[in-house]
Amino acid sequence: MEAEEIVIRTSTVRMESQGLVRITHHPGAVQTLDDAQAIAAVVNTLMQGQQGKLLIDMRRIKSQDREVREYYTQQGYTIGLQAVAILIGSPVSRVIGNLYIGFNKSEIPTRLFTSEAEAIAWLRELPLAGGADSNHS
Repeated sequence: MEAEEIVIRTSTVRMESQGLVRITHHPGAVQTLDDAQAIAAVVNTLMQGQQGKLLIDMRRIKSQDREVREYYTQQGYTIGLQAVAILIGSPVSRVIGNLYIGFNKSEIPTRLFTSEAEAIAWLRELPLAGGADSNHS
């Protein structure tokens, strides 16, 4: 299966194998609430009502409005979301990631990573509800 990729103003959203959706924020991106809502809409479109996991690469983001973090912590902003791994690296991405984790009171497992390989491994070891990721490599 070829990965589907959609580029929007601040990010590239890519559907990969085994229900993994990768969000890569563009270098120097300043994310607003409109951008967050656009990302959620793209993620929901790519997931097509199926269960999925997010890998969010925030390493090169410049900033994110407070209402964006609040929006991302709302229950149900993406349908079928099972886990979130956030890649951090810069001091800005670390602060944003820690704020997200601090405000995130949902039941969705969420972790910060500095290693992409470790983030993907963690996401892959978590089963999707209903076993949706079996036999998909």
